[in-house]
Amino acid sequence: MKVVLDIETVQASREEWARLVGKSSEDHSPAPGEAGYDLFTAGVAEEARRADDESYAKSAFDGTFSRIVCIGLLEFSDQMEARSAIAWYGANERELLRQFWARLAQDRPTLYITHNGLGFDLPFIKKRSIINQVKPSVEINLAKFRTEPVYDTMAIWSNWDMRGWVKLDVLARALQVDTKSGSGEQVAEMWEKRQGRELAQYCLQDTYVTYACYCRMNFRQPLSKEVVLLQPELYDVV
Repeated sequence: MKVVLDIETVQASREEWARLVGKSSEDHSPAPGEAGYDLFTAGVAEEARRADDESYAKSAFDGTFSRIVCIGLLEFSDQMEARSAIAWYGANERELLRQFWARLAQDRPTLYITHNGLGFDLPFIKKRSIINQVKPSVEINLAKFRTEPVYDTMAIWSNWDMRGWVKLDVLARALQVDTKSGSGEQVAEMWEKRQGRELAQYCLQDTYVTYACYCRMNFRQPLSKEVVLLQPELYDVV
């Protein structure tokens, strides 16, 4: 069994981020008119605010702070015949992870196909599994500079040179396959609007694009989206 996977995540609130990094909500510099305020203090405070803003923005890509709201999984035979398209979505991250690992225990994949999976998706899943105390059912070797058991299309396309890393939609256009249908910003919007099913469908579209890129990189003709994503299984995890 070979699988293609992708995750969708949402960032922790500013308050939750502050709690995790140990910042008190009462921490603030004096405002104009308050005791202790001067131009030097104001400059230092502005610099500190910019640093906090930058740190908070970066936390969106770290499983220490952000959480998983959807996991998409495509299943293929060893000969790359389409088997199933599955997505779990919802606010119950612990149950979402439990069901995901249960499926992998059943599949026992020999290959995990991802785009930036070694740098993002798989370490993120590992962190969130530890935080939620959901023990992985299989051990996924995250060693770099190899094509098995993880085939990372982004890393392999650039021959592991970060200067050549490209986004999934860029690679898809270069390889002349169907490209992404949205962006990370739209994921946040869909989640805020409680459009979980739409989010799951978006995630599965990303897995299809990753699959198509993998096929082209291995001189195979990808199956059509209609075949691969036929009758997807969408599970609302509550």
